Amino acid sequence: MRVADLGTWTLFACALVLSVPGPARAQSQEEKRRQLQERLGIKPPPAQAAPDAGTPSPTEAARPTSAPTARTPASANRPRVPGFAEDVRPILEKECGSCHGPEGMASRSRWVLRGEPADYEATLRFVQPATAAQSPLLKKGTGTTLHGGKKVFAVESAEYATILRWIEGGAPPGKARGGTTAASPGAPHPSHDSVPAAAPPVSSPAPTAPVTATPSVSNPAPSASASAGPPSGDASAAPRFAPQVHEALLADCSSCHASDGMAGASRYVTHADPEQHLRSVEPLVVPGTAASSILYQRAKGDSHPGGAVWEPGSAQLSLLARWIDAGALGTTAPAPANTAVATAPPVPTQPGTAVAPPAPPSTPASPHAPTGPHGGVPLGTFPVLGSLSLNGRFDLNYERVNYNDHPFKSEGESALRSYHHFLFLTRQSAEDPVTLTLEMLSLQFWEVGYRINGASWPVKVFAKGGKILVPFGADPLFHHSYGGLAGFDQRVIPVVFAREGLTVNVERRMGPIAFSGDAYVISGYRLKRADAVLNLQSDLAPLEDTRLGVGARLGGSWGPINVWYSPYFNSLGFGRRLFLQALDVAVWRPRGLPVLEHFSLGAGLLRADVSGGEAEGYGGPGADYYHFASYLQLRYHPTDWLYLQYRQGLRTFGNRRGLILDSNALTREDASGHNVGVVARWRGLSAGLFQFWNLEKTDETPDDFTRLVVAYEF
Repeated sequence: MRVADLGTWTLFACALVLSVPGPARAQSQEEKRRQLQERLGIKPPPAQAAPDAGTPSPTEAARPTSAPTARTPASANRPRVPGFAEDVRPILEKECGSCHGPEGMASRSRWVLRGEPADYEATLRFVQPATAAQSPLLKKGTGTTLHGGKKVFAVESAEYATILRWIEGGAPPGKARGGTTAASPGAPHPSHDSVPAAAPPVSSPAPTAPVTATPSVSNPAPSASASAGPPSGDASAAPRFAPQVHEALLADCSSCHASDGMAGASRYVTHADPEQHLRSVEPLVVPGTAASSILYQRAKGDSHPGGAVWEPGSAQLSLLARWIDAGALGTTAPAPANTAVATAPPVPTQPGTAVAPPAPPSTPASPHAPTGPHGGVPLGTFPVLGSLSLNGRFDLNYERVNYNDHPFKSEGESALRSYHHFLFLTRQSAEDPVTLTLEMLSLQFWEVGYRINGASWPVKVFAKGGKILVPFGADPLFHHSYGGLAGFDQRVIPVVFAREGLTVNVERRMGPIAFSGDAYVISGYRLKRADAVLNLQSDLAPLEDTRLGVGARLGGSWGPINVWYSPYFNSLGFGRRLFLQALDVAVWRPRGLPVLEHFSLGAGLLRADVSGGEAEGYGGPGADYYHFASYLQLRYHPTDWLYLQYRQGLRTFGNRRGLILDSNALTREDASGHNVGVVARWRGLSAGLFQFWNLEKTDETPDDFTRLVVAYEF
């Protein structure tokens, strides 16, 4: 045998030996990619199901590159599905990379293009193959949902068409130069200068506005498993709380239900940690029955002040329903077993892959023990009564009071007080539109509600009656801050503004903008004497001599920004009349904005005008007056469990018309309030230390105080 022939056979033998572990490596990478797609609920596209659809088979990998690969006529005629590495990544890097790169304005968001294989996994969270056009990635890019970077590309553009075809084809990872799978775990680093094989030319200019919101902020990232459909098939496809449900709730509920949000004192509080978030969610779901779960009812708008979070038929609402119906599975996948429960649409699996059954829903050690922050105690679902739950708030306060300037003066006194001792009973029913909320210990308020939504109505309508929480201002339940003081320190309007009456709420959501309108009739105020100055805290008419008051609250929200305008009118007797109005603004931690995402802001103004009475012999110029109050509250949140607060406000009473400050009518009630504090939360337990300064306009009074408060909510 010639030397040349020997060398040829030697090379052939080496190639044959090296090709032996090839199938194992290919299988390992394919298995990892399949597990990633299964975890996110994405079905592999048909083009990837066979070796000739773009992924080389082990036999093809061992062939010389010059040998043509045999292909079936069907695959030859099938349109090529764009791949992430060669087609989609270049578009995203060009159009979105300036802000969503490691050094961009959105570098702290949950979608950052780092030029790594993990980019594929990060992008998969914002695509929905079952409803490709509704994918957050496309809706953000075209500006149809809230996006700080505005519109990146047009719906009719070639870039949009490429990304759409990629999602419709199952969002495959594609191949980088050299034929390696681009974004499978463990795959080689993709090449950035690779030219897309079939991508159309990218012509849209890069965005000039900074990106201030990512797909994860105001639009959830459900996977293909979020599409509607009856649960059936492989138990391994049953959605788990993390990452799918957790991210969807975190994206669309955190603006209000974060620990620092408007609903941060409610029984449901979101958390970035899936385990802590799940502990808050568990008391609100009935595993196996989504329709009876309070969380599902609220998400679709039933008895929810914020209206529908997700519209009926949406992928997100379907995902939540399937997660609950499948048993409300936790965050950790169970160990493989031989049994499976039919809970979700089947996901293609590789031969020989073990199927993991769902774990039973976790339960607290004690059924009556709090399971998380504001989680409440579910009492169960009963015939006629519906689903009942208990919530409560209790606190204990140590105070240093009756001093000026600082708490260590000798004239200061110590006090031990409890302000909150509330227990709330809530009734919900999926079949019955009637709801009940009752404060049980002191009957501060009770409300019976009824949903009167028509199936085709564009708005959500809800009516309530009883001793209602009057929908005035940002939050009527002892959280008004007019005058710089809040809670039971409030000196302008009732601490708990609850009165007998009726109210109707209407909600409408238009894309990222939500509108809310309340109209109500209550038992209102009454003057004791014609020349008396009205006290907004206490001069409410007795029920046997009711003076009807009518009012409204108009609200709107856009992302983290919320605005309310509240007018109210009341005949006071003696020909006198009250016109009360307030304007409130809140900005709750704009997620994704560096620095600003650690701050929340609240501000408001209130003015109450008393006029009329000329016909009865009292009123007119010199007798008409107004009350005024304001507040500004700023909080800094270094973490989700801790915040520092500064609040200040001004309050003046009995000012004559035409004067900003009536110096002839100043008393010790005319003052400004200043407050600094720090609050830490752990589940339902919170502790805070506050310092209050009350600066009177005249007759300075020793009424500054220091408060250490420990509170528990469930």
